[in-house]
Amino acid sequence: MTVLYLMRHGQASSGQENYDQLSSLGIEQAQRLGQALGHRLPAPEVLITGGMQRHRQTAKHCLDSFHKCSDESGADGATSAHRQQPQENAGWNEYDHQQILRAYRPEYVTVESMLKFIKQQQDPKAFFEREFNAAMKRWMTADNDQAYSESWGEFKHRVHGAYQSLLSEHSDKKSIWVFTSGGPISLITQSLLGLPSQALMRMNWTLINCGVSKIVITPTRQFVASLNEHTHFESAQHQHLISYA
Repeated sequence: MTVLYLMRHGQASSGQENYDQLSSLGIEQAQRLGQALGHRLPAPEVLITGGMQRHRQTAKHCLDSFHKCSDESGADGATSAHRQQPQENAGWNEYDHQQILRAYRPEYVTVESMLKFIKQQQDPKAFFEREFNAAMKRWMTADNDQAYSESWGEFKHRVHGAYQSLLSEHSDKKSIWVFTSGGPISLITQSLLGLPSQALMRMNWTLINCGVSKIVITPTRQFVASLNEHTHFESAQHQHLISYA
């Protein structure tokens, strides 16, 4: 039996031209995740990150904290965990949400112009959520639209391919950790739950930064054992770490 843990990255830098880096809160989230995992799990046999900076940063801060906790507790596997470096697989990358937004409305051509346009609306938060959902719907129903460097169909093929490669390459392993994004996590778990992939955004909006989804894989079946687990943030001391972007 193989247990696959899909870790969503920590909070990225929303509102910045370079979204693909952790905020200070995102770093704290990753550190807290590693601390919590160090108290309850042995070191994984396989570590994988997507190819994005926020994936690598989340893995680093999480694993540094995990190693420290394992060393202090004397947990089995701490020494091997120190030597292990994550494998990078761009198949676990997120879709390009900024390009999807730019293709939907000219006001979104830059982050600065997008923020200016959204702030002019009566309810900026609700407006942006509607706009983002509409932009995603356009992308998901325009597989051959030349405005996108990666179509919806290509995104699905890439992510499912990364998942299947993981299963075939590491079928003999008991524990695998993957640091990735909300899109791939939603796509894989929805497929296993028998939900339509077009409902991706309904799940994606609910995924918490540094939440953990657990998939159990046996020779006869694959199933979602837990989704978006984040008890490591639920104490009064850590509730400030809950975020969704």
